[in-house]
Amino acid sequence: MTWATEAETLTYTGITVTAAELGQAQAIIEMFSDVTEEATLSSKNTRLLRMAVAYQAAWITEHPDLFTHVDVSTMLQDGLQFTRGHENGTLLAPFARRAINRLSWRRTRSLRVRPSKRRTMKGLQSIEWAGSGSVGTSRSEGSSFESSTDGGAWEDE
Repeated sequence: MTWATEAETLTYTGITVTAAELGQAQAIIEMFSDVTEEATLSSKNTRLLRMAVAYQAAWITEHPDLFTHVDVSTMLQDGLQFTRGHENGTLLAPFARRAINRLSWRRTRSLRVRPSKRRTMKGLQSIEWAGSGSVGTSRSEGSSFESSTDGGAWEDE
């Protein structure tokens, strides 16, 4: 069973495909999307995968050499040059690629990163620093200053 049916493919693309072409498209989309049909998916992801399979199946009908062609990055013949638009340009239908890139696990996300308390001055009780031959400790509770001659390493108390 595939994510898309023959009728859905006809609706999305206007191209009639066979069950065999849908099966081939399903295998390709599973490989590129890194998900199988058995996975539990949201309705949005299922819709995108259905569209990707339909677009890929329609694309297969116009590219019968898909499974037998040689993978090249640039071709020059009779003064005409061909360069792929992306790494899988000769394997994956353009609309199928767009649908796959919109899947929830393939999209980029923003991460909000807050600095830790250790990196900010808030929350620190004291800080030691290296001075000219001595180490001083400043406490945040008051204005006391202690000096010692050991170390010189940065440490939290």
